[in-house]
Amino acid sequence: MMTDSSQPLSLVSRWTIHQGCEAEARAALQTLAKAVRENEHDTLVYTVHLPSKARDPRLISVPVPCVNEVLFFEVYRNPDAFETHVNGSIFQSFLANHGALFVSASGSRSPFIQVEFLERIAGFDAREST
Repeated sequence: MMTDSSQPLSLVSRWTIHQGCEAEARAALQTLAKAVRENEHDTLVYTVHLPSKARDPRLISVPVPCVNEVLFFEVYRNPDAFETHVNGSIFQSFLANHGALFVSASGSRSPFIQVEFLERIAGFDAREST
C-alpha cells in the first residue's frame, strides 16, 4: 500500500454475517466498536453499518445489498494506526471469539473481508476545523 504515512488512512470493509447469527453478530460488533473507541486513540472513525430497514420509500438502495452485509467505515491517524488495529489484541480477540459468525472463504477459519482503501479528493468532515 503506497500512502503518505503522515496522512489519515480511510477505508471501507465489507463482511457478511451467517444466516441465523444476526443478533449475536450485532452485539459483538457493538462491543468491538466500543472497545476500539475506548482503547485505540489513533483510530479516528470506526463505524459499523448494516443495510437500512427504513420504511421510507425514498430510501431504497440500488443495487439492493445483501441483508447480512456489514459495512465498516474507518479512518486511522496514519497507516501505522491501522496496522496496530488489525494486529492488536482487540481485533484479534474479536476474530478468535466471533469470527465464526461471519462468512469465510472456502477452507478458511477467518471471515472473508473485502477492504477498499480510499483517497479523499474532495469534500469535508463537519467535525474538522477549517
